[in-house]
Amino acid sequence: MKRVYCLIVLMAIMLGLNAQVVQNQEFASANYYYNESRYDTALVIYERILDEGFVSSPLLYNIGNTYFKLRNYPMAILYYENALKIDPTDEEVRQNLAIANALITDKIEPLPEFFMKRWWRNIGNSLSANGWATISLVFFAFLLVSVFFYLTTRSVGLKKTTFFTTLLLLLMCVCSVIFAYQKKQYLENHDEAIVMTPTITVKSSPSSSGVDLFVLHEGTKVEILDKVDNWDKIRIADGSVGWMPSSSSIKF
Repeated sequence: MKRVYCLIVLMAIMLGLNAQVVQNQEFASANYYYNESRYDTALVIYERILDEGFVSSPLLYNIGNTYFKLRNYPMAILYYENALKIDPTDEEVRQNLAIANALITDKIEPLPEFFMKRWWRNIGNSLSANGWATISLVFFAFLLVSVFFYLTTRSVGLKKTTFFTTLLLLLMCVCSVIFAYQKKQYLENHDEAIVMTPTITVKSSPSSSGVDLFVLHEGTKVEILDKVDNWDKIRIADGSVGWMPSSSSIKF
């Protein structure tokens, strides 16, 4: 029985490695066509890799670049935003996203953000979810060492030092766990969207008979607040709220 189990595990590992090799080959092939300016062919291969369940920030970034070269800026923005969800530290993605946003119609000034909220968000975005999870484990390991020294030392001075060190490590461990959890929730939630309809009128209620509030154009990023039937309640960067058809955007 043990031999059968080991054989199954070995086969699973080999299949995983083989799938990784195939993925890398397809990715290299897509990159080749992209560099040769054959963007339609590159896009087909990139999206096939994505459909096979292989998701990574570089893949999403390359798909965004391909759409950008094809002048489909709304789709480029969508994939840049998806890439940043996975790796918020990638400056190249941020730069290309800013360029793509400069090419769309809507230029919405965001509301001023409370500095503490901005500070907390910037710290959270300094690492990915896996990065924060790793940091939390490191802090927890140091926390255990500090607790051990606190319980075993007989020196009053050292005991005071390890006590405050333990409190600091505990705080840092808790904060890193919170950051990791928030990043994980952000990856799993699809409460943001990119408008894909060339022009859409946002309504005061989830109905075509609602009062017209404002107009959005393709490529604009919105936050999804609620959903009623085939309508999404959205909020844009300047705080304006309204309803638009769910079919007019793609969630991410």
